[in-house]
Amino acid sequence: MRSIPTAAALCCAALALSGCGIKGPLYLPQVPPAPAKAAPPAAVDHSKAPTAPADSR
Repeated sequence: MRSIPTAAALCCAALALSGCGIKGPLYLPQVPPAPAKAAPPAAVDHSKAPTAPADSR
């Protein structure tokens, strides 16, 4: 009677160890580097009110 559970356990272990998917050595895929981010614009002080040109009277 013990042979049936033992055989079932061995079959389950064999199925679990066989696995699926890509066969062969494991590797990490080559991910291309992210494009460089554009530099932020020069610091602009928005707290000051714009000045009118001198000839706009």
